[in-house]
Amino acid sequence: MANKEPQEADARLAEIHREFREGLAARLERLHASLERLAAGYDREAAETFYRTAHSLKGTAPSFDARGLVEPARTLSSVGRRWFEEETVSPEEIESAREPLALLKYEVERFIAEKEGQA
Repeated sequence: MANKEPQEADARLAEIHREFREGLAARLERLHASLERLAAGYDREAAETFYRTAHSLKGTAPSFDARGLVEPARTLSSVGRRWFEEETVSPEEIESAREPLALLKYEVERFIAEKEGQA
């Protein structure tokens, strides 16, 4: 029975990692959707969603050894925070946010493929 606890802990940890990976698509979708809402004009709710989603991802990615996600998430978090706090966004800023968002998508796909290859 002594070995049961470590096995249960390992299984739970594997489940948490799986949930993180599976949740990445939803996070990307929230970022894309909120960016498109902001492209149509400033929207406080969209700015907050964009900022909080990127900020959360920046903070949680290292815990799951998803280091490639950190830098693009940091960039998006920074710009999203400014949009949210200053309550303004320009078309140029929207366009400049598309590059780190595309990089984040690439890194998410790479991370998922790498982790699923290890499973």
